[in-house]
Amino acid sequence: MTQLIYDIDRLAQDIGGGIIATMPSESDLRNPEIGKYVDKYLKGVADVPTEDRMRIGRLIENMTGGTALVESMHGAGSPQAQKVMYSKLSNLEKKKEFAAHLAGIHSDKSEEE
Repeated sequence: MTQLIYDIDRLAQDIGGGIIATMPSESDLRNPEIGKYVDKYLKGVADVPTEDRMRIGRLIENMTGGTALVESMHGAGSPQAQKVMYSKLSNLEKKKEFAAHLAGIHSDKSEEE
């Protein structure tokens, strides 16, 4: 049971994404010079005001202990994007063969070679 709070935090920040750690401030939104850009680039669906979206983001940030977790999770891209890249770049089959060789496991494939 004690792990649930950590799972909730992780899921909330994973779903919220990097915006939880990088969101501009409310004063940025209200700034006459840059507020229009904050509104433009943080806007989600048309019927939800940007300010409300930012408030939910701040609520997630404050309820989950700040930005450290989200920075760790999304600092190198989302976890799913990382998995995709690792699978493309890792040459997993070759690593499996190497691990089997190191462990002294001889498969039919290696005996044919």
